[in-house]
Amino acid sequence: MAKNKKCGCGYSPLVILPGINHSPTHLYDENGNHALNSKGKEIGGTLVFLNTDEVKKMLPKLGAAALGTVITQCDCGFKKTVYDTACKAFSYQKCDCNGDFINNLKTERWYYPIKEMDEDRIAWAYRMVPMKALTDVIGEDHAYFFTFNLVGDPMDSARELNDFIQMVKEQTGHDKVNLLPVSLGGTILTAYMDSYGKANNYADIDMIVNTVACLDGTEIVGDMFERQFNTSDRYLHHKLIPTVLKEETGDGTKGYIANCLLHLFPQKSFNAVFSGFVSGMLDTVMLNCPQMWAMLPSYRYDAIAQRYLADPSKARLKERTDRFQQARINLKQNLLDAANAGVRINSISGSNINFGDIQYSMFGAIKSVDKFNTDGIINLSSTTLGATGAPDYQKLPEGYEQQYHKEFNYISPDGRIDVSTALFPEHTWIFLNQHHEVGNNDVVLNLAKAILTSEVNSVHDNPEKYPQFNGSCNTRHLRRWRLPDGEKALADIKSGALACSEFVLTELESAVEAGKAVLSSTIADSKKAQEARANLEAVLQKLGRFTPDREMTEKEKAKEKKAERASEFLLKVLGGGSVTDRLLRRTK
Repeated sequence: MAKNKKCGCGYSPLVILPGINHSPTHLYDENGNHALNSKGKEIGGTLVFLNTDEVKKMLPKLGAAALGTVITQCDCGFKKTVYDTACKAFSYQKCDCNGDFINNLKTERWYYPIKEMDEDRIAWAYRMVPMKALTDVIGEDHAYFFTFNLVGDPMDSARELNDFIQMVKEQTGHDKVNLLPVSLGGTILTAYMDSYGKANNYADIDMIVNTVACLDGTEIVGDMFERQFNTSDRYLHHKLIPTVLKEETGDGTKGYIANCLLHLFPQKSFNAVFSGFVSGMLDTVMLNCPQMWAMLPSYRYDAIAQRYLADPSKARLKERTDRFQQARINLKQNLLDAANAGVRINSISGSNINFGDIQYSMFGAIKSVDKFNTDGIINLSSTTLGATGAPDYQKLPEGYEQQYHKEFNYISPDGRIDVSTALFPEHTWIFLNQHHEVGNNDVVLNLAKAILTSEVNSVHDNPEKYPQFNGSCNTRHLRRWRLPDGEKALADIKSGALACSEFVLTELESAVEAGKAVLSSTIADSKKAQEARANLEAVLQKLGRFTPDREMTEKEKAKEKKAERASEFLLKVLGGGSVTDRLLRRTK
């Protein structure tokens, strides 16, 4: 990077385009004040925030409809009540038929660098996008966090991003910026490149580092829009609820008990309730929202638009979604043109996981769950701009040959991925068996830092240190808690605030150094990461500075197993329905 006349730092300022859960948005009243719920708390959040006051009002009606359905074994308005409840639950972020949100929603934005945020916001920004190692090099005065409304229009966000970039250039004195689109931030990049990037021949951009970026949607949203779900009895009546609860609490017992209780409902009513909830969510917060349409895979757009946007009342909304679809169709050419203009474009992606694996298990409910190579949230082909990946833990077909760029080997060591079909194969890094939450893997963060500081410019520069195909690991706990706790304990020992034996001190020093080594590594090693965390926890426990999470007792495990067996038995006997359903089947 050319040095800037103002600061001479040699690093273009960084503008982060964050993910789906990274833009704080709040509801305001007609006077411009924060709207409060019945408990006096501000209404808002970083993802979907629910109207819990209205949901509470619906509970008696829900209970009555459920009881009536169980008693009569017929739908006593349960589906409609569930639908109405879902509509009310998601009402804060509802959009009208033009694609505009109907409530006074405002997204926080910081028109200054991370350095000038208050202490709490700085800590929050680093939790959302862990980039401290990078800002230690380029400076917190050269790192900016761009936010956008989850239920907004990506084309509007692109206009705001262009203004934001001009502001950053003026504040820093640089004539170019680096862009770091993360996950949903990829949709904002897509819109920006088409509306503003090519308008000035991409002169404002030095480098783009797409990090698990949503560049061509995700099948999750496509399946949701088309209401295509895994509705097998085994999944809905045995696996789904316990899996989600176990992910959240570590105990699936209540989920298996819920499965048993669901057999009180006739199957027709249960399925109607499921569809009622989905319809309420779609109608309220998805089908009229341009940003949600931006998460559709481009190849599915036309059919889904024909299904939902053909009505004349949706003409303005369709105009907006068509505009983004065109931006997405143009994206590859826009990026090629940008590269020809000197912009360096890179992609970092996770791979080899089914939707709903490892985290966010509720996404296992979509029909495409095992049909694509993904990072658990977004298709590999979307985050890499075209890499080919075998789905469902399979390998590429026998006899498969690399498609392009045959002067280099772009086939992954496990035989599952061909990067040669990606738009920029020499600038595409893949982390095998890595979940979408790449901020949990410090090796990914170290690679992003190396690219943004020009330590490495392509996968061929230093493959020993920065291989194109890396592994997976989770260093989140180590980075955020264990290592800082270990360093604090060392400081307290040296100051005399904490006493310990020489042996324990040596153990702690060794554990801290091992933790630092893991976090600074450029090669993912899950075993070393787990060992480093475990060693720090063990010595911190000796010092009274760590209490392990409570594990399930043998009694609790036995209870969970008993509930699981009951769920399995009822599934085998009743399928997805009730006793009445079984009796009716037997009489036919």
